Amino acid sequence: MYGNIIHKVMQYLDFKYCTSREAILAQISQIEAKGILTRDEVNKICVDDIVRFFESEYGRMLQDGAACLREYKFSILDDGGKYGEGLEGEKVLLQGVVDCAILEDDGITVIDFKTDAVTEDTVYDRAKEYAQQVLAYSNALGRIFEKPVKSRFLYFFRIGKYVKI
Repeated sequence: MYGNIIHKVMQYLDFKYCTSREAILAQISQIEAKGILTRDEVNKICVDDIVRFFESEYGRMLQDGAACLREYKFSILDDGGKYGEGLEGEKVLLQGVVDCAILEDDGITVIDFKTDAVTEDTVYDRAKEYAQQVLAYSNALGRIFEKPVKSRFLYFFRIGKYVKI
C-alpha cells in the first residue's frame, strides 16, 4: 500500500518545485485536491523520505530539469533465454513499468523506487531480490531508446539509500 502511494506521489510531483519540505507538502495537497490521493493516503506519507530523495544527486538532477521518464510502461519481445533455462530461441513478451529513468546524451540512468522496510544490514539482500527486474527493465529501455544504460539503481525511500545494480 505505502509503495503505491509513494509511486503516485513521485509520478505527479513537479520535480522542479521539490526544493523544500513545504513545497513538497503543497504539491501533495494539490495532488489530493485533484482526487489522485485520498486524505488517508496523504496521512500515510513520510514527506521526509521524499525530501531526502530530492537532496540526492539524482533528485537534484530531476529538480534541475533533466529529461526523464516516469512510470514508463513498455512491452517488448525478447529472447527467452535471458529469463529462464529451456527458453532459448523462444520469444517472450516482457512488459513492465519503469519508475524513473534519466535520459542523457551519453546514456540512461534507471532508478527503481522501493519502500521496503529495510535497514543498512538488510538492504543489500533485498536489493538482490530486485536485481533481475531492474536489469530486464534497463535492457528494455536501452533497446527502446537505442542508448546505453550507464547506471541502474534501486532507491530505498525508508532509509534514503541508493543501491547500484
